[in-house]
Amino acid sequence: MSRPAHGGGCTRCHRTGVRIVTIWPEGRICRRCYERATRIHGTCPGCAQHRLLPGLLEGAPACTDCTGIPSNFRCTRCGREDEPVRTGLCAHCCLADDLTTVLDDGTGTIAAPLRPLFTALTSQKNARSARIWLTVNPQAEQLLRDIAQGHVPLTHETFRNHPSAAKVAFLRALCIEHQLLEPVNLDIEGFHTWLQTKTGALPDPDALLISQYARWTHLNRMRHLESTGALKKGTFLAAKQSTTMAIGFLDHLRARGHCLQECTQHDVDSWLAEGPTTRSTARSFVRWAIEHGHLPAVEFPYRTAQTTPVISQAQRLAHIRALADPSAPIPGAQRVAALFLLLYGQPLTRISRMSLDQVHDTGDRLTVAFSNDRLEIPPPFDEIVRAHLNALPNTNTSAHRQNTWLFPGTRPGQHMHQNSIMMALRERGIEILGARNAALRALVLEMPAPVVADALHYSYSVTDRHRRDTGATFTDYITSRSTGP
Repeated sequence: MSRPAHGGGCTRCHRTGVRIVTIWPEGRICRRCYERATRIHGTCPGCAQHRLLPGLLEGAPACTDCTGIPSNFRCTRCGREDEPVRTGLCAHCCLADDLTTVLDDGTGTIAAPLRPLFTALTSQKNARSARIWLTVNPQAEQLLRDIAQGHVPLTHETFRNHPSAAKVAFLRALCIEHQLLEPVNLDIEGFHTWLQTKTGALPDPDALLISQYARWTHLNRMRHLESTGALKKGTFLAAKQSTTMAIGFLDHLRARGHCLQECTQHDVDSWLAEGPTTRSTARSFVRWAIEHGHLPAVEFPYRTAQTTPVISQAQRLAHIRALADPSAPIPGAQRVAALFLLLYGQPLTRISRMSLDQVHDTGDRLTVAFSNDRLEIPPPFDEIVRAHLNALPNTNTSAHRQNTWLFPGTRPGQHMHQNSIMMALRERGIEILGARNAALRALVLEMPAPVVADALHYSYSVTDRHRRDTGATFTDYITSRSTGP
């Protein structure tokens, strides 16, 4: 690093009053710009070599030789050109040193059960993120030390009983991903823990009833869906809401001076009429309680939506044009997910779980499969998807041992959560359900509804309903009349 300079602003970010840490041929460089510049790798536009690109050549990141930067960023141990962390050492070598100390079994060697984790962390592309993770998670670091030295066993029980279980949850998921622990569904376990907390705050009769309901109805269903590979993130949210509303219904009865066996139809009607629409999710509990003799026979109707949200086709096309604009600062994952929503009417629950093998690239033709049929992705959208495939997020760390997800998430071995995608798209002004309905309505006007259903993995009744909602039945009638005898 060149001699720090004082006074004046940063040449790159033009901020004043910041600490200047070096002077390069282009001018003064502040700490923030220096750290950003020394983390950029790629092909230098000047010499066409893959190197660290801290400098600027005609506005594009370039290597030190092509930009005349005097600093030497090569690690004195491994020779890698990278961001300097400690004197002469890159982030990868520093990470290896730090982990060797943390995972020491007391004899100066890495504990045998933790060697796969050491290999995974030290071989990841972004070593800096692993160092930061260890630094900001002292609980995880201490647990690794305790496991390495044999103070606690490397088991699921150790993580469950940890006083800061939430703070070591990522480490546990990492151990599962790299086969240090046997596979277990952490979401099902999380629901079970949440249920225990909920029922622990209830009086005994209610606690037993809610526990039985949640176990027989929700936990059994979760385990069945997991065994068939159909378990989705939304299942847990729905189960929590249903259970919470069941508890609320019991409170409602108690406030009206009734126990469960004294429930009347008027109690049910007032419950539904006097609160938000989410109260309708208590129906599952009420039906279960009636079936098992805990509740008299009462009617608890299904809630039906009064309207179908849908954006206009002009709004839909405007969103698509914005996504197709290469200059728009939209992350690749958000761009592709939004396109699958707006072009093919796919729900976010399905998009978030897409696997890499659903997209096939022959070089001349890019296709996507939502069912047994493969659909060609037309230009310019094919290049957007290709760009995403070439720069998959969250794959520069050890979180994914053998990634198979089209949208890999931050949790080890898991895809992006649908809620993360939903919030990102909503921030861009995209109304999720309205956009999906608009896409399906446009598609059923272009193709027969059964063809759309088969290609996009929908039921015939869904696509037929969308065709009717577009007024296509009346249009078909007018067309047949005008072309008839």
